[in-house]
Amino acid sequence: MGVERPETQTTAQIARQADKQNRHRRVLAKSVLATATVAVILTTGVFYTSGISSFAAGSGDDVSDADRKARIDAFNALKYLPLAQVDTKDIPAALGSMHLSPADRATIAAAMAPASAPLPALAHAASASPLSASERSPANAAVAPATAPNTARVAKPSPAPAGAVGERTRLTLAWVRLWDSDVEDGDVVRIDSAGYSRTVTLTNRGLTFAVPVPANGQIRITGVRDGDGGGITVGLASGAAQAVLPVMSVGQVLTLNVRTN
Repeated sequence: MGVERPETQTTAQIARQADKQNRHRRVLAKSVLATATVAVILTTGVFYTSGISSFAAGSGDDVSDADRKARIDAFNALKYLPLAQVDTKDIPAALGSMHLSPADRATIAAAMAPASAPLPALAHAASASPLSASERSPANAAVAPATAPNTARVAKPSPAPAGAVGERTRLTLAWVRLWDSDVEDGDVVRIDSAGYSRTVTLTNRGLTFAVPVPANGQIRITGVRDGDGGGITVGLASGAAQAVLPVMSVGQVLTLNVRTN
């Protein structure tokens, strides 16, 4: 009898220890499951709010019909957009912003020379073929072949028209900024001004550079690529003035009347 009591107590202790270990395992398993569930919820939330999740909304432009009409009405009512002229001291920086080849840069510089100097055809390129009213319409879709994004080109110089020397004024440069007025989704446009042409991928921050002011006071914007759908949304600004243009389709051309101030 004296030997059996210790054996009975040892068995009971072992049983209690085993039961305690089982309870610990169950609690630990529940904690791990709860932690994993929270982690999944948090991860899903981060993906959703950052636009990575497949449940996130589309990233293309979503302009309402009313807003589209308002932009068209405002554009048609705009008589002209005042452009900020480049100061003489800023001309080197302005030429640098235009991404010109050395030859084209020389062409622009020559066209900005005093009136007694010969005139390249650059200043007359935009006025040679006046645009009709239909070309200014937002519905117009005529388009010339597009250049590569963020590139520029200038019309090749040719002899000046008879009587032009001594009767002309110097070519003027003005600052412009092109930006995506809505969702930054890879929209691309081309700007054409007085023989200068540049294709730009639009961002919300925008790209500022100089353009020659055309003799006829008209700048053309052509839709080149619609990023993620919903139309090409573009704004054009110069100094304190700005215009949010109608939502464009690929190949559509808008003509904006401008003046330097």
